[in-house]
Amino acid sequence: MKFQNRKNELQAIKNLEQLSEKHAHMLVMFGRRRVGKTRLIIESMDSIYFFVDKKTSSLLLREYSDILKTEVSGFVPEFSNWDDFVRFLFEYSKENHIKVVFDEFQNFTYVDPAIFSIFQKYWDMYHVDTPILLVFVGSYIGLMKKIFINAKEPLYGRATSRIDLKPLSYRHIRNICQDLGFTNEEEIIALYATFGGVPRYYQLIEDYGLSTYEDVIRTLILSENAILKDEVKQILISEFGNNYTTYFSVLEEISFGKGTLKEISDTTGIEMKSLSRYLYDLVNTYEIIERRAPIIKGTKMGRYAIKDHMVHFWFRFINPNMSFTESGKYDMVFGRIKTSLSSFIGPVFEEIARNIVFDNLPFSPVKMGAWWNRRGDEIDIAAIGEKPYRVLLGEVKWNSRPLGVKDIKKLLDKRTLVDWYNDKREEHFLIISKAGFTKSAEDFMNANKIEGRDLTELLEEMK
Repeated sequence: MKFQNRKNELQAIKNLEQLSEKHAHMLVMFGRRRVGKTRLIIESMDSIYFFVDKKTSSLLLREYSDILKTEVSGFVPEFSNWDDFVRFLFEYSKENHIKVVFDEFQNFTYVDPAIFSIFQKYWDMYHVDTPILLVFVGSYIGLMKKIFINAKEPLYGRATSRIDLKPLSYRHIRNICQDLGFTNEEEIIALYATFGGVPRYYQLIEDYGLSTYEDVIRTLILSENAILKDEVKQILISEFGNNYTTYFSVLEEISFGKGTLKEISDTTGIEMKSLSRYLYDLVNTYEIIERRAPIIKGTKMGRYAIKDHMVHFWFRFINPNMSFTESGKYDMVFGRIKTSLSSFIGPVFEEIARNIVFDNLPFSPVKMGAWWNRRGDEIDIAAIGEKPYRVLLGEVKWNSRPLGVKDIKKLLDKRTLVDWYNDKREEHFLIISKAGFTKSAEDFMNANKIEGRDLTELLEEMK
């Protein structure tokens, strides 16, 4: 599968590579598993690569000594401790510019956490005039943040650069899917709603030669030995530790649309005071969910939503049906997925549409997002600009039938609910309908200066 769109990150790494020819630099890179961190490093530069497996120190040191013997010139000793190993890297780099990568660096927490203090010691001693680039890569975001961002940790403040590698955008995933032979836009969006922007999952689609959404789900998730059957569970248990069951309960409720603190507390039975801590961790430490708020006067009406599409899919369809999957009733589970897939895709389509619309706004915005109120009224797309005051309001429908005049009027009715410079603002209206519009709806929209896009027209505007 072709390497996709990491231009900014590639350039950042190449810049650090050049800068490290004069003095030491430390790059910390983290991001969820399968997002492409290792591939990015391989594509960006030649380096001495160490994978930090959960082995004993003696086994890892022996392995690393063997690697160094193939990568550097001169004598390489057999290391008996981590202090000797780290000192060797810095001493060698005094005369030789080297780039050293430690992949899954957070695993040193289990191997020997003293190595963090050892790296700090030699970094402080050598970094001013030693031409070395240290790259520390990690998949478990909570642990990586603790190692590098916690002020009490020895490596706090030592990193000279940081890359938080995010999943690919829909535009790039669409390109990947088209390269894999998918031509149906709805099916591509369904794949994105399921797997998000994680390249590894699409690599598996290519490796298995899968050509339909159903084949993908049945082969990769819903079969006895499916490679992704327990993927989300394993990743999150590694992140959360022994207390994972509480986090799982919270995530499952959010996956079904329970977005407020009270809703989640009521359905999980977790007291709101305790729940706040779990939500804080999920937002800030693990970065699995986010708190969204209406763009106008909505700071107290925030809702929690799962950011990671694969995590969302798993908690919506797999975790609640674990008894069926464990007993081999995969057809039943796929039937449930098929029945609810459209409603699951809807919010993802809104996300795709918002991003495309915000790239093509007729004015310069100061805020973009969505809008809702306590009564339950919602507007899927909302953007505001100031001086002059402008507002764009839009609806997004993942619908199977063309929208009629009645559907269009609902948006116009909602505009009076958005209380923001009502007498001064210039209004723009947009409706995005997967299945398009009836002729009478198009006439009504033209008469009322409401723009419309069907799925094809929307994707043509994607930058």
